Amino acid sequence: MAAQLLSTLARLLFIGSLVLSVAAARPNPPCLIPKVRKEWRQLSKRERQDWIGAVNVCLGTLSHDPKLKPTVPTDVSLIPPVSTASSFYDDIAYIHMDLNFDIHYTGFFLPWHRYYVQFFEDSLVKKCGYKGAQPYWDWTIDAHDVYNASIWDDSPSGLGRWGDPANDYQIYSGGFKDQIRAYPSPHHIRRNYSLFPFANSAFSGFMLNVTSFMPNSTMTRENVVHMVGGFDGDFIGFHSYFEGLSGSHAGAHLIVSGDMGGLCPYDREAPECYAGAKWTPNDPIFFLHHAMVDKLWYDWQNRLPMNKFAFGGGSVSAFGEFPAFFEFPTGAPPYLNFSSKIPGDGLWEDVSIWDVMDTRAGALCYVYA
Repeated sequence: MAAQLLSTLARLLFIGSLVLSVAAARPNPPCLIPKVRKEWRQLSKRERQDWIGAVNVCLGTLSHDPKLKPTVPTDVSLIPPVSTASSFYDDIAYIHMDLNFDIHYTGFFLPWHRYYVQFFEDSLVKKCGYKGAQPYWDWTIDAHDVYNASIWDDSPSGLGRWGDPANDYQIYSGGFKDQIRAYPSPHHIRRNYSLFPFANSAFSGFMLNVTSFMPNSTMTRENVVHMVGGFDGDFIGFHSYFEGLSGSHAGAHLIVSGDMGGLCPYDREAPECYAGAKWTPNDPIFFLHHAMVDKLWYDWQNRLPMNKFAFGGGSVSAFGEFPAFFEFPTGAPPYLNFSSKIPGDGLWEDVSIWDVMDTRAGALCYVYA
């Protein structure tokens, strides 16, 4: 009872601090000509080629940026040290690895990934001359049959198909077939369609019916309508439903699997590897998926005025600590607020959560089609 009372008091103090931060926040001036982010299949063949070319030819060949300064010791983040022989694309993936425990199951999840996708788009534009906007993957179109979805296109202007099970699920088609990623050890991009990802999982101890869980069930239009159409003014409820182990964010990661699922490469020469939500950006489909995640938050924000600037969550992930995780699914105290800075390991300038709460103001300037 005492613990529950303290938890309730902490939440009330957080809400109070959030109200004060909203009152103190200065309105960001709106941008005048926002970019329009479109679903991948709405792009022309040339537009797809331009995006894939910018990712491959530019980000995939640019050298490592020495501004990258990890903030989490590798023995804590369970990742290898930075390789100075890696590419700038690998740098972008590395910050997701380094900050893994800070940006998942905390209040940072949605705002951090929103700015992460923006940084990726900005890098394509500023470093690679890309003139378009970041596309997204509307996986509700494909939820009924993800394996045969039209998004898996063999052509050079396509995203490629599933990997070869005889060769660590390496992909051999599409625009990214020749890409090699540096982390956790050098390997080609891998995709391993996984309809029952928890069949032999340690999660069976606390997730009911885990062995029969099918990720595509979370990716349906019906589930999205329920999620975006509910949780009025309740950011924590919306966030925890979305990011939960049986939520649609995890669903797309788990069903694509391979790099997107955070699986270790099969490499006898590689150092000890710990799987997890770390190098998932290795596969560029990550950025289409997370643009979709951001779109659904955008849709929820713009559905009701009370949703627009609703926010909450702690800075400490309780994932794996039960029953604390059930009490703090979006992070335990200390709580975050609009003034909290979005970490970027030196690759970007200071940006606050307030700066990314509106996609048409602050550090952002885009809408979704």
